[in-house]
Amino acid sequence: MITFAIAFFIMIITPGPAVLSLAGTGAGFGWRPGVFYLLGLFIGTNAVMIFVITGLKGILFEVPYVEPAFLTISLTYLTWIAWRISFSQNKTTIKKSKKAPSFLEAIFLQLINPKAYIVNGVLFAGFPIETFTLQKEIISKIIIINLVWIPVHFFWLWLGIKLRSWGLESGKQKTVNKLMGLSLLIVIILAALSSINN
Repeated sequence: MITFAIAFFIMIITPGPAVLSLAGTGAGFGWRPGVFYLLGLFIGTNAVMIFVITGLKGILFEVPYVEPAFLTISLTYLTWIAWRISFSQNKTTIKKSKKAPSFLEAIFLQLINPKAYIVNGVLFAGFPIETFTLQKEIISKIIIINLVWIPVHFFWLWLGIKLRSWGLESGKQKTVNKLMGLSLLIVIILAALSSINN
């Protein structure tokens, strides 16, 4: 179980669309929207776990054109989130983003987040826990995943908040927001290239 927990920690501590959008929401909009966004990500990631465990994701992707359509929607939506973070509270932009990504949008993001499916697929297909029945192993993994997931994502939100306070103090909020949005966009491009190659 310790090996499983370490593996999961390493997988989610690395920047992906969810954590970067969470940090970006914190940096661009503050604590309250950030916490609601985090709660949405939490529900979304547990929904993805259910899809992976039950095999629903695999069945759905067997239908022609579903997988490329999923990828297109996913990348388009993540790019929209990156844009909103980049231009949040940017007073020099004609059409600025005043509305933070919401609770429901966070759930939707996780449901279309390619990394969420990959990570859960690896975790539940691999890392068997010896002497455990399949049911006990699944329940144990779900508990471990959530116990690691919650503090890691609160760390990313806190990091975004710290960037926000630094930006406001030094007059560089616009730069902070754009860097967060650019980082998310780079991750989106890498995810697209990885999915196309696979």
